Amino acid sequence: MKWRWHVPTRSFLFRLIAANTIIFVLSLLILSVVNYTFTNMISEKQISETHRKLLDQTNANIEMLYERAFRVGEQLLNDKDVIKSLYALRLDPADSLVLDRKLHDAVNANEFINSVYLYNGATGSFIHSIPQDVEIFDIDPEARRLVHVRSGLGKMIFLPHRQQYVYSGKHYDNPILSLIFIPSDARSEYAIFINLKLSALQELFDKMGGSPESSFMVTNKNGILITRSDKPEAFMDAASGAEFMGKVMKSGNVSGSFVDSISGSKSLVTYAYNDKLEWYLLNATSYAYLTKGSFILQRNIIIISLLLLFACFAATILMNRKLYGPIGNVVQMVKGSHPATGEAAGGSGDEAAYLSDVFKNLIGKVTSLEDSAVKHRERLKESRLKDILLGEPATDETMKDLHSALHGIRLHSGPMRAVAVVVESPVQREGSVADTGIRLVKDTVFELARRIFQEREEMEKVDIGRQMFAILMHEPQDHPSTHRLNMLVQQAERVTGFRMKIGVGSRAVSIGELGQSFEDAREALEYSFVDHRRMVYHFDAIRASMESSSRYPVKLERSLFEAIKVNDRKEAGRILGEWFGALRRYAPADIRAALRQSVTTIETEFGTMADFTPLLRDYGKDSLYGIVQHFAELERVEAFYGELADFIIEQLKMNRHQDRADVVRIACEFIGNHYRSSGLSAELVASELNLSVPYFSKLFNEVMSVSFTQYVTDLRLHEAEQLLLATTLNVKDIGERIGFQNSSYFITVFKKKNGTSPNQFRKMNRADRVAE
Repeated sequence: MKWRWHVPTRSFLFRLIAANTIIFVLSLLILSVVNYTFTNMISEKQISETHRKLLDQTNANIEMLYERAFRVGEQLLNDKDVIKSLYALRLDPADSLVLDRKLHDAVNANEFINSVYLYNGATGSFIHSIPQDVEIFDIDPEARRLVHVRSGLGKMIFLPHRQQYVYSGKHYDNPILSLIFIPSDARSEYAIFINLKLSALQELFDKMGGSPESSFMVTNKNGILITRSDKPEAFMDAASGAEFMGKVMKSGNVSGSFVDSISGSKSLVTYAYNDKLEWYLLNATSYAYLTKGSFILQRNIIIISLLLLFACFAATILMNRKLYGPIGNVVQMVKGSHPATGEAAGGSGDEAAYLSDVFKNLIGKVTSLEDSAVKHRERLKESRLKDILLGEPATDETMKDLHSALHGIRLHSGPMRAVAVVVESPVQREGSVADTGIRLVKDTVFELARRIFQEREEMEKVDIGRQMFAILMHEPQDHPSTHRLNMLVQQAERVTGFRMKIGVGSRAVSIGELGQSFEDAREALEYSFVDHRRMVYHFDAIRASMESSSRYPVKLERSLFEAIKVNDRKEAGRILGEWFGALRRYAPADIRAALRQSVTTIETEFGTMADFTPLLRDYGKDSLYGIVQHFAELERVEAFYGELADFIIEQLKMNRHQDRADVVRIACEFIGNHYRSSGLSAELVASELNLSVPYFSKLFNEVMSVSFTQYVTDLRLHEAEQLLLATTLNVKDIGERIGFQNSSYFITVFKKKNGTSPNQFRKMNRADRVAE
């Protein structure tokens, strides 16, 4: 007898397997078709929005570069010495030295500036900061033409051109962007050039993180290329973007996107026009590269689905009875049969227990799925709120989705504020803390906030990063008071053992404005650099207490350098105290910019006189700014500047630089050799000593206990007395010999000191000698 493997074709189990297989295959096909269609429908829109954001960010960065260059130009326009030199027909050596220092300070303190020119149309001459000793016509042959172009413009824009010259046998070719400032009280032939390196734009492109398949461009309003990220050597090239720039120009739109064939491949082109700079900003990215992720996702879905289908078939064949036996028993029980237990059919108690277990399993799975769905909705809600806080625009459609699909949100209309909470570090623990511990701390702080602001139950928590999260709340009547927020920080630190700082953002009238409120809250937290003793930082209060604009203290800086050069620790400390007192009234970003400029200037000023290596080695840094950047508190920075001043003074002493008394002694020797000259002045002596006139006068007065003018006058009158008694020269000749060009003035000064005129003095003293 032959045994056959018999499969009951009409059994319920067979029909169930067949139905599952058919449904699975159909679901797979439908899922793939829907996914493919949906991806093609939305990919272009999503890609366009993504690149629009990149262009907006590039636009903002370029405008920031413009503002920084504009600020330097305004500073030079407001500098009396610069304007005096701009109008001068001829510069004397002292004025030339001062101007040269100021122009080089402007270039050295700002890494994006290539050079500065002063153009005097009356003389046709240029003064410039280029270190090579060549004529301006050789350096920048376009400069004269650009001055005339600028005078015909209604507003100030970057004028791109080349800076070309040959020096010491080497050819220099620098593409630059010039901002040209014309003083309001002058004709157009007087101008100040602020020249930016084109590489500054290239660095902005590098920060965008574009793929190898993507390139950024900047063109003027006529479509002439200024720079291109993948071809930086293409400068002012009309043909470089001709493939699609014509389409951009014809569109007449200030921004937009389209798909076109670029260099033989389909590409997404996104563009935006900046009216202030009169530039087009463009991004071209290979479409195949952008949609590559969608096709990979579809392929992976199909492969994984086929593997699951194969696994189902294998499990059905190998574990038929073990896998489907319980289902068959339930079906038989429903039809009136008994489950196969391996024993004779028993009472109904076993069937009821079995059925109860099956349904408990099903209920447990359904509950688990429901919990998973709730968690998914919470994650989706927090993700959407996080996008809003981090700057993604909230349209009416997205807000509708946020309120309907994510119906669990606890914020609706009305005034709101974003509160940024920073978890700094454990108070009583060392080492890193696991992410799960940080999440627990954040949840604890949020629950404490709901208790403290219990009248405002409509609150949301949004996790921003490992160290920060945001609490979104309706604005209480007391405008999240400092008292209650301090209470929140104290309770949170006591419960969790972590240090906390809170920043309170500006008022938001809708959920869409919470992004700006959160940005303001983070900006308020930056103020901890200025005042680290607080626990709560209110953006509104901090902004009201700050000055609207900051100015770099060039005069204080020069006075500080002079005090250091003459070993005057007390004066250096006083100047530093005055400067840091003024810094505390500025925004943290302006403070850090001023600090960076100051240490750069210090390194330039004293780099050849002092060796900073021991100081850098002690702090483990490779630059002074690296040390300053390391400090999280302005107090520590101020203490370091005091230490730096002492360090430089000691270095200068080792290099045999003079102290205060030596400087005045040298001044007196110079005066003693030149006091007979009518051209002797405090300006001349100060220039000889490389000091400013006010500081030299103050130093001379303190050491000699007499003013410079009185000291010189006393020397001249003493010699006049000797000449009156020892020679027969007339009064006019004596006055001219000792430095008085005006004899009337000489007689007045002499009479004021001696009580008699020079002739009376001569007669009286000669009569006394005869009588003796």
